[in-house]
Amino acid sequence: MFRINLIKITAIFLLIPQLVFGAFQEGEKIILDEKGNPIPFALVKVDGQKPLSVDENGQVDSPPKGDRVVVFALGYETQQLSWEEWLASEKIILHEKSGNLQEVVVAATRTERSVEDLPMPVTVLNTEKIQETGGMRLSEILREQTGLQIASDHGAGLQMQGLDSDYILILLDGEPLIGRTAGTFDLDRISVSNIDRIEILRGPSSALYGSEAMAGVVNIITKNNSGQHKADFALRHRSFNSWNPSLELGTGGEKWDANVFLDHFQTEGFDLTPETIGQTQNPYKATTAQVKINGKLAPKWDLSLFARGYSETSDGLMQTGGAANPELLELDNTRRDLNLNPTLRFKPNEKWLFTLRGMSSWFSTNSNTQFQSSGEVFDLQDFQQFYHRTELQTDYQIKPNQLLTLGLGQLIETVEATRYDDLNRFDAGYFFLQHQWDPGQRVNVVSGLRADFHSQYGNRLSPKVSGQYKISEKLVWQASVGAGFKAPDFRQLLLNFNNAASGYYVFGATVAQEGIARLQEQGLVAQILLDPSTLGDLRAETSWAFNTGFRWKASERANLQVNAFRNAIDNLIETAPIAQLNTGQNAFSYFNVRSVITQGVEVDASFQVLENLSLSAGYAFLDTRDLDVVDRIENGEVFKRNSQNQTRRVTLEDYGGLFNRSRHSGNFKINYQELNTGIDWALRAIYRGKFGFADRNGNLILDDESEYADGWVSVNLTASKSLSNGIFFEAGGTNLLNTATPAQPNNPGRVLFLGIKIPVLNLIN
Repeated sequence: MFRINLIKITAIFLLIPQLVFGAFQEGEKIILDEKGNPIPFALVKVDGQKPLSVDENGQVDSPPKGDRVVVFALGYETQQLSWEEWLASEKIILHEKSGNLQEVVVAATRTERSVEDLPMPVTVLNTEKIQETGGMRLSEILREQTGLQIASDHGAGLQMQGLDSDYILILLDGEPLIGRTAGTFDLDRISVSNIDRIEILRGPSSALYGSEAMAGVVNIITKNNSGQHKADFALRHRSFNSWNPSLELGTGGEKWDANVFLDHFQTEGFDLTPETIGQTQNPYKATTAQVKINGKLAPKWDLSLFARGYSETSDGLMQTGGAANPELLELDNTRRDLNLNPTLRFKPNEKWLFTLRGMSSWFSTNSNTQFQSSGEVFDLQDFQQFYHRTELQTDYQIKPNQLLTLGLGQLIETVEATRYDDLNRFDAGYFFLQHQWDPGQRVNVVSGLRADFHSQYGNRLSPKVSGQYKISEKLVWQASVGAGFKAPDFRQLLLNFNNAASGYYVFGATVAQEGIARLQEQGLVAQILLDPSTLGDLRAETSWAFNTGFRWKASERANLQVNAFRNAIDNLIETAPIAQLNTGQNAFSYFNVRSVITQGVEVDASFQVLENLSLSAGYAFLDTRDLDVVDRIENGEVFKRNSQNQTRRVTLEDYGGLFNRSRHSGNFKINYQELNTGIDWALRAIYRGKFGFADRNGNLILDDESEYADGWVSVNLTASKSLSNGIFFEAGGTNLLNTATPAQPNNPGRVLFLGIKIPVLNLIN
């Protein structure tokens, strides 16, 4: 059977050139890539005349006579030919561009612009890059990127430029996602099966997006239907009995198209500590349903609607009560997320574009913990969050080289939860202004300013300026400087929490004085450590950041990109005890105390060795410092005990910076297409250097070798193949060396996977 199919496939490949060129008319040309495949919708331009479009088969009629013919297509090197060369050629071969400079990015400027023209550090992961990881959830894609780290803290959180998940804004099709636990957005809530590309914008973006964009932005772009009829079914399986079926349906016509996506993920979880009761990751099931509708209301009016629902359930066991009187607890948790985003666009002429966006999100969690023996409730927690934003964006093309963008918006956010008193609400308004200017062929400048007006933390201005200079056709330098901020969240302002098992309390800054007074009335306070009346209102955390670097295209096959950065952050919100209780436990609250520096450099290099073999490597160096700790060390105020139990002062050489940050990290990747079978191989080695894990000597800083977790290397391999009928196969594994990382509970060890995607309509037709 396999031999017969192989003969059929070979015969089809042999017939393709005959079918293509047999229908080729005199005077027509065909535009092909290096593998002989037609390049649809390329452009052919002669001198200053209007360009001709290539059809879906790569064919184009000969243009009017001229001196020079230019052929260009997105993602390919531009080809220039004399008129004589054009006439003498039946086939025009375009070479694929190395790197992703032609990728179109929306997140960086809120307008479509190619990476090549952006004066700021941006990475775009297209469908091929996403597929080569074999990942099923978003965290598994991002962990392989230079300078990004996945931290196990209330879910799979992201670090960027040394800053935690709290400071990174996650967008889905340009709209923010809500629902964080202790500041962490859990990336495992996002399925990757329907992702078209991921835009990663490094550096503060508060000038466009406001709070939570202090470190950068990750914009997840899901697939559009583009007017096609399709029905794609996919099934993926991996270790720990994890299954991921998904279905994508699409339909459309001249004016409207729609895309429906259904995804289900379930796993039995894993356990890194079998000697204790309970798993490291409990079994859970997650379902995602998504609808995208795009259409034309009239020649100048477009309407789009995005709706997404997410539901997750998990269960497990936990032991409490200590060794003398152990009790088993049953855990039952749910998470739900609903997003509804309508968008209306009006383009009266080529100079003006008006975009009205609405965005409503509902996020909820419910945690029910019961004694297994009696069914009595041990702990019950409920959380409900609502977020609504209305925004009008106006884009005005002042001149061909100048684009002005003005945005006005209003948002409402509410939280009602077991750990909060009453229903709490934030109201805010904002406007932003951005100017994109290309004063010459070598220079690009983007400047912007945003003003936020918030009911809780007051007003905030966030400016940013970015510039790019093309030193030559191969070397481009870019730099940006901007301010970022992060507003205090509901937890830091309004939390009222008592851990019944451990006996400690946590109060938000605005309710701390009332909470401590209540505990004093009950006779529970042994000592006041910090007068809660002196805490005052929390201020927004602020930063100034500088990014600079260059892109160097050493040859048609080699690229180098370097970005150096420095973030200076003030008023970081710290958690610390404000009162000691009679039980020996503490009551905690939040206040602004810290100033932090994160700085470093990120390097990415790629080289196309052969047409079917490419290499790439990335390296990130990171230096982080708490300036308050540095001052205390310089003043001789910090001590530790050495191996002989002798007390000595901590020196700056001892200080390791912020916890859970690796000074060195990197990756090395080999992509190879085996020509005989057409199988694509992607071999990756991901490295993370040692990082501070725990304060073992009690002085609250990272200053001893025993406080570091070991570095590790994960070797990952993916093999994939697309058949001529559109069926796609994948197989592979991550962490093939089974490297153990005890300090990172999100690493289950070696994981193997298989997958298939079937275009059902293609097979029927």
